[in-house]
Amino acid sequence: YGIGFRDEGQTVALCAQRLLAGERPFTDVVLNYNVLWFYPVVGLYKIFGVSYVLLRGWCFALSTLTAVLGFFIVEKAGRRPWLAFLTSALLVLLPGSTFKNYIPLLAVANTLCLLQYVLASYPQRAPLLAGAFTLGLSFLIRIDVALFFAALWLGVLILRAMLGPERPGQRAAALVGGMMALAGGVIFTHVPVYMDAQQRGFAVPFLEQYAEKWRMVSQPFTRLGKRKLATATAPLAAPQASPEAALAVKADKKTLQRAGVGDLDKGGQNAGAAFLFLMVAPIAVALVCLCSAFVRLVRGRDWEQRRPALAVLALIGGALTVFPQFFFFRPDVPHLSEFMPGFLAASVASAALLWTSSPRWLRLGLAAFLVVHTAVYVWRVLPDRWAGTSAIRKKRTQFFTAENGVNVFVSSRELKGLTAIQRLIREHSQPADYVVCYPYSPGINLLADRRTYERNVYVDNAMRTTNWDAETIARFEKYRPAVIVLSDWDINGSDASRFSVWAVKTKTWVQTHYIFQGAYIAGSDTFEIYTRPGGGL
Repeated sequence: YGIGFRDEGQTVALCAQRLLAGERPFTDVVLNYNVLWFYPVVGLYKIFGVSYVLLRGWCFALSTLTAVLGFFIVEKAGRRPWLAFLTSALLVLLPGSTFKNYIPLLAVANTLCLLQYVLASYPQRAPLLAGAFTLGLSFLIRIDVALFFAALWLGVLILRAMLGPERPGQRAAALVGGMMALAGGVIFTHVPVYMDAQQRGFAVPFLEQYAEKWRMVSQPFTRLGKRKLATATAPLAAPQASPEAALAVKADKKTLQRAGVGDLDKGGQNAGAAFLFLMVAPIAVALVCLCSAFVRLVRGRDWEQRRPALAVLALIGGALTVFPQFFFFRPDVPHLSEFMPGFLAASVASAALLWTSSPRWLRLGLAAFLVVHTAVYVWRVLPDRWAGTSAIRKKRTQFFTAENGVNVFVSSRELKGLTAIQRLIREHSQPADYVVCYPYSPGINLLADRRTYERNVYVDNAMRTTNWDAETIARFEKYRPAVIVLSDWDINGSDASRFSVWAVKTKTWVQTHYIFQGAYIAGSDTFEIYTRPGGGL
C-alpha cells in the first residue's frame, strides 16, 4: 500500500539498483548509511529482480525480528512471558518508519546482547561473542548508533570488572578479554567488506566515513537550547521566489526544528500536546530508571544486588543510543517511531528488574507512567502512516503498476498523478536518458526505470553548498537530462527549505531552458515536470 516520496524506501530501492548495476558505494553513489544497509537488498534483487514490494517485505521481516528480540529482552529481565508478549505485540503493531527498520533492530539486538552479558555468569563467553559480532554488523549498517553502543559496551565492561564477584585477576582478565573480543568482532565482520572495497576502488571513502561519523558524534552539543521552531505565519512561498527572497534566506541552513511549550495548541507532525509529551516522556522514564539503578548500584552489598542495577543501566543506555537522531536531529513522527521500539522493550524490562527492590510508590508510579506513555504513543502514532502502521491502507483502493516492482495500492488522487507522471516520462525520454529530481524524489526514477547521474539523490537547504546552483546547472548542460522533476514542499518545516526559495537560480535555469509540462499531484506531493526541448526521441 502506498508509495511515499518522502520516505527512504525510494532511496534504498534506487541505490540498491545502482549498486546491482555495478556502481560503487561512496564513489559513484552516496549512500548516507553504511554498506550493509543496502547489500542485503542488492542480494535479493540479484536473485529475484529489482522490486519495490520485495524491499518492503524485507523491511517488515526486519521489524518482525525486532519484535521477537524485544520479547526476549523483557522475558529475560522479568521472567513474565505475558508481559514480554504484550510488549512484542506493540512492536508488531507499531514497527517504526518503513524502510528504516534497521535502526530499531540495531537498538534491540545490541541491547539484548548487553543484557545477556550482564546477567550471565563468569566468563560470559557466548553473550560476549554474540555482542561483538552484533556490534561489528552494526558498524557496517549505521556507524553513529554503533559508536554509541561501543561506548556503552566499554562502560559495562568496566563496571562489571569493578563490581563483579570474581577475584581481581579474573575481573581484569574479563575486562581485557572483553575489549579484545569486541575489537575482534568488529575487525572480523569488516575484513571481507574492506577487501571488496579495496578491490573495487572505494576503500578510501569507505574508511573516511568512520572518521566523519566520529567527528559528528564527538562534537559537544553547543547548540542545545538555541534552536527554536520556525513558526512562519506568512502564506506558503509561491512556486517562483524572487532573487531578493532567495538572498534573504541564503544563510538559513536549519533542519527541522524542535517544538516548544508555545506550540502546544498547534497541529502538524511535530507539534501539539501529545507529541510534546512523547518528546519529554522518555527523558523522564530514563532519569527515573537510571537514578534508581545508580542508587541500587551504590547501596548494593554484593554482586547479586548490583547485577540488576547494572542491567538497567545497560538497557536504558541501549535504548537511548537512538534518541539523539530523534530529539536533536529530526523531531518528527517517523524518527520517534524508530526510537520507540527499543525504548519500549528497554523501559518495560527495566521496570521489571526494579520492581522487587524499589519502594512501592516508585514502582507503582513508574508502571502507571509507562502505561500512560504507551497509551499516548499508540493513540498518537497508530493513525500515522509515517510510523509504518496499517494506516497507510486508508483510502488506497486503486492499483498502480509501474517498473521495478512498483505494484501498489494507491488513492484515486495518487493514481491520477502517478499515471500522468509515468506517461510524461515515457513520452519524453528513452530508457538510456537521464531523469533528475529535486530536492528528493528517487521514486520517480524507480517507477519510470530511468537513471540519474546525481551521486546523492537528496539535497535540502541545510545540505546545499555555496556553489550548488552553479554545479547543478553545469551538470544539466553536461548530461542534458530528458526530464527534470521539481517539488516545492517545505522539507524542513519552513519556507526557507522550499526548493523555489533556496534554489531559485537552478529553478530559473530550468524554467528558461526546459518546457513546463504541468504540475501533478500524487498524494501529499506536487511535482512540476519539465522536459527537454525535442524530448528524448
